[in-house]
Amino acid sequence: MQMNQKKYEITDISHPKYPWLHRIRALCKVNEQVEPGMLGGYVQSEENLSQEGTSWIYDEAISCEEAVVTKDGRMYDRTVARDSALVGGDARLFEYAKAEGHSCILSGELKENARAAGEAVVQKAETGEAPVIGRSSHIYGTVCGWFVINDHILPGETLVNPTQDMILIESGKRGILVKQRDLEPPKRNIARGNKKNDKER
Repeated sequence: MQMNQKKYEITDISHPKYPWLHRIRALCKVNEQVEPGMLGGYVQSEENLSQEGTSWIYDEAISCEEAVVTKDGRMYDRTVARDSALVGGDARLFEYAKAEGHSCILSGELKENARAAGEAVVQKAETGEAPVIGRSSHIYGTVCGWFVINDHILPGETLVNPTQDMILIESGKRGILVKQRDLEPPKRNIARGNKKNDKER
């Protein structure tokens, strides 16, 4: 995409239920899935989807009010971003997921009937692992790292997983799936044997 070139336009195709929302159409190749001329989901204005980056709204998905989809954020199916929600980073919304309130979905997946609201923050850890939030979960707090959540996270709750082990939170119960790692030879030789021999002398 060239500088100053818009990646999409808002068409005259209005939403069948919410006529103030209109479909978008790609004006250039946006990402590996979106070619020029391809129709996308619905927005209320250009403020709802950045003209930069590879972000996109697909299918019957909606971004409206003051919500923004930016960077590589992507919304599919019948997902909704509203209020002043932010869907950015490499976040993905599927099925009937919702981002509402002042929520920031910066990575990971919201799917099924999951909902992020209030001051919710969903993001990846430094390990690169990101949350997967599904079923009828309601997220109001912060979730960072590799969690699989089918439960509610209350306002003020902060869940941080800095490891590569997966933590499952479902119906008030917690489980852990440990990432198996093989022993590997050291990257450099450390003369520990010599030190041991010196001590024995």
